[in-house]
Amino acid sequence: MLIEVTKPTKIVLMAASFGVAILYRGKRDMQNWVVVDEMYLNYLRTAENRIPRSDYGDDKYKPFFGVLFEVGDLAYVTQISHAQPRHLKMRNAPDFVKIFIPERDNPNKDRFVAVVNLNYMFPIHKSLVKNLEYKDIDQHRTFKSEHEKSQYIDLLSKEMEAINKINMEGKAKSLYYRKATFPDDFVSKRCIDFRKMELFAQKYMEESR
Repeated sequence: MLIEVTKPTKIVLMAASFGVAILYRGKRDMQNWVVVDEMYLNYLRTAENRIPRSDYGDDKYKPFFGVLFEVGDLAYVTQISHAQPRHLKMRNAPDFVKIFIPERDNPNKDRFVAVVNLNYMFPIHKSLVKNLEYKDIDQHRTFKSEHEKSQYIDLLSKEMEAINKINMEGKAKSLYYRKATFPDDFVSKRCIDFRKMELFAQKYMEESR
């Protein structure tokens, strides 16, 4: 199996000892919002009910982002969730990342707006990955006014800017490696079964032909 990671030589050697070929790449890719078909998400949920949703009603929509990394013909993506009071006391972890953006009235002060649960990242065939275009946002949710739409797009833009300041790609690859090599680790146990989801992703493509 070949995956790419941005990790020091020490980690690469450890991976090789477990029979996992890892390709080092110094420059990481920028993340983008991506659209994932709800039919595909429903298909994955037949095997794993923790697969996130994107459609939460006419006036609510949560896009995914990626590509975090690739495994063969598959690309890994994940999602952000709105910040909740319980998240305030939680610390960043290998599978959990807090997202902050500048306050509207005070750019020098950060506002806690979202979290990323990397333990719920999942694979999708690269041919199904479609970038979200802000001009097409009306296709995914409704808005009460143009002002509300503008605010939503502005939030997405700032969230993505914050995400791209974090090495989310490296964190995701490290978590994937951890799950594969230390499945009984306490963090690994919080993750979905990535390999199982890869098999389902391939099966979906076969059944769609």
